[in-house]
Amino acid sequence: MNIPIKLAFLFLTVTSTATAPPAKRTDYLSTTHAKTIAGICTVIQSDTSLCTKTLKEVPGDDPITLIRALPTAAESSVKKSVTFLIGIKPKHTSNAVATTAIDSCEKNLNNALEDFAEFWKATGKDVTTMARNYFTCKKTLTSIMGYHSTCLDDIEDKNLLKEVESGIGVGKNLSSDSFDVFNGLHTIFKTFGINVKLNEEDTSPRPPPLSDYYY
Repeated sequence: MNIPIKLAFLFLTVTSTATAPPAKRTDYLSTTHAKTIAGICTVIQSDTSLCTKTLKEVPGDDPITLIRALPTAAESSVKKSVTFLIGIKPKHTSNAVATTAIDSCEKNLNNALEDFAEFWKATGKDVTTMARNYFTCKKTLTSIMGYHSTCLDDIEDKNLLKEVESGIGVGKNLSSDSFDVFNGLHTIFKTFGINVKLNEEDTSPRPPPLSDYYY
């Protein structure tokens, strides 16, 4: 091939490459994954950004999997909150009031983690179990939220309150979002055509009657 032909060929190659239409990018918001997340997070009463951000990292489009992923993330964050509280204790040892408040908060969040264990027993492995224990799941999530509130309500020092809030905030907010999602399951199930009846009766274990304690 002589030089003029080579140059012409090179020119055509470069031109065709430069004028080729750019590859079309997939718009994430139009994907099934994004739409499923939106259908779940829409029931949250406040800011939905944490819910959306958390579930975006969860693979798959199954609504039940994504619903369960939110309290999973909440539990993980509460564990980190406890670790955070343990970590800030040493610098507050000279302040008895602060130490007491941190210890109290740590106890409350450990109680919350115990409630998460009960929550997972109630949700079970499938949507049928979750639906049967629906009221119990909501009640347990309410208790978990309560432990967070008690933790913060017991802290009077504004600087300590700000520090603790910064360390346990994600777990607190994810727990609140989890409650909102479970509280809105009627709407979510209707959105995705999940035809399972949600039981509004308490199915949590009950203590034995007082008569069992007497002989």
